Amino acid sequence: MKNLFITMALMVVSLTTFAKDNFKMTGRIDGAGNDTLCIEYIILQPKKQVITHKVAVKNGEFSFSTKLREAYYGTMYLKSNPQEILSTYFVPDEEAVFSGKLNEEEEHWSGTVFYQQYGRIIDIRRPFTIEFAAVRNEPDSIRGLKNLNINNRKEPIYMKYIEEHPDEDATATLVVYVGYDNVLTAISKLTPEVRNGRMKTELDRTEKSFTQVMKGVAARKAVKNDTVTIGGQVLELGLKDLQGNVLELKSLRGKYVVLDFWGSWCTWCIKGFPKLKEYYAKYKDRLEIVGIDCNDTAEKWAAAVKKHNVPWLHVRSEDGIAEQKFRVQGYPYKVLISPEGIVLKAYLGETEEFYQHLDSTLGR
Repeated sequence: MKNLFITMALMVVSLTTFAKDNFKMTGRIDGAGNDTLCIEYIILQPKKQVITHKVAVKNGEFSFSTKLREAYYGTMYLKSNPQEILSTYFVPDEEAVFSGKLNEEEEHWSGTVFYQQYGRIIDIRRPFTIEFAAVRNEPDSIRGLKNLNINNRKEPIYMKYIEEHPDEDATATLVVYVGYDNVLTAISKLTPEVRNGRMKTELDRTEKSFTQVMKGVAARKAVKNDTVTIGGQVLELGLKDLQGNVLELKSLRGKYVVLDFWGSWCTWCIKGFPKLKEYYAKYKDRLEIVGIDCNDTAEKWAAAVKKHNVPWLHVRSEDGIAEQKFRVQGYPYKVLISPEGIVLKAYLGETEEFYQHLDSTLGR
């Protein structure tokens, strides 16, 4: 019996500890009276969901606490003025103190260690943020040149800060401001403790995003003007199938061909499979489909093909060049090719027009 009571007591302590808030934020919003502060961020585990906290603001002051599993990038805005949104970070085991207004030009942060570091970074960014705001309403040609000048001045300063403070968690918030072609380099300069610590999820997301960006940049340089046009001859892609063999489109001459650009991560692509399967079965004697997997790992690609039992041919674009050649604008993206290898039309998204075109072309 004594052991039972001890066990129950430990469970209560454990649950109490688990439920304890580990993030607190207090502050004063200049110009705000009595209002509601909306704090939002996205959590991915155990399932993706948007978390919204509504915090009472009295005479401009507020206080808020919650339990965070990891650091989240999110937003803050007043219910009375949802157009003015401030993006920031909510970090576990820290206390944040905010002052100023909910915009990048007038935000100020202090508190425990992370927010002291973050406050310094915001102070370094502020002069350039104000400059960007000042040219926001300039004509495009003038704004573009002025923004380029600002970027050329700020990026070396930001990179130097990252190099000098690689062991501070808040430095991770600065990596996205060094210019898209330097983001991956900036991440690599962080210490392993910072890279794999509280900011890991956000850094993983940033690294994945900018890896895709740089792949696209490299693909555009490789392709240059060698792109497919409607009414022109289809280009060979040199892509490998699930068995590692290169699939040549010329081997499919004599049939209509649909190139289906998709990815295991693309919800709409997956949702479109049932109807695409229906049409594949309907016109299989005159139609071939080639699924081109994009922005995926080989493992996720193969698993998705198996899971959804997709019966047509499959290849994978590893370098993004195929997407550039066909000017893919989003996913799913379908390209219809004639039996002679002429590009007839392209379709973005799941659209009835695509299936109507198949019926009118193949249903004769």
